Amino acid sequence: MIADKHTIQVKGIGRVSRTPDTIIVWMHVESCDTDYKQAVDSAAQQLNLIRANLGTIGFKKEDLKTTSFDIHARHDNIRREDNTYKEVFIGYEVRHDLSLSFPKDMAKLDEVISVLSMCLADPGVRIGFALSDIDGAKKEILEKATKDALEKANILCNAANVKLGQLLSIDYSWDEISFVAHDKFRMSDLSIGCEEASFDFEPDDIKASDTVEFTWEIK
Repeated sequence: MIADKHTIQVKGIGRVSRTPDTIIVWMHVESCDTDYKQAVDSAAQQLNLIRANLGTIGFKKEDLKTTSFDIHARHDNIRREDNTYKEVFIGYEVRHDLSLSFPKDMAKLDEVISVLSMCLADPGVRIGFALSDIDGAKKEILEKATKDALEKANILCNAANVKLGQLLSIDYSWDEISFVAHDKFRMSDLSIGCEEASFDFEPDDIKASDTVEFTWEIK
């Protein structure tokens, strides 16, 4: 058993830095109406407008993905003349969040922003950059974490004049690692005439890291 052995525990850290190769455009549309069906229908109409505009530059209906869809009743507190408050039903609020991903192509991004800026749905827009080979990046992180831990363990053992023995355990949490750089650009930052804008910028590399804990026997 591990408890009966002399052991050493070392945490290995793996880091990667990669140039993003995918553009993600997040959009959202909102509607509010006292009639439930009308609120939902209004959001659906905005979605159809976005699909139609994106269709003019080659995107298909299925390219636009839903990331979340929320409907809730909105109430506000209205102050009366006697300074008391009354809760008033405002309507049903609908928010539909969407995403559009495509290989990194700044000219294509220009087209996307152009058609969205002219869309009557007037969606809120954010732009981010991501990696397409997420599995490969995760594998590289774990390989580097393992190598880092082994190097640290050998350094410590050499300094302590002991030998590194059998690997006894590996502890890894399997937490989700993000390979997306968010909020590089917002539609609210665009000026009038953005339908003719050209975006000439290079996103930062995406950096990610993770840790793995190893336990070895020492002799």
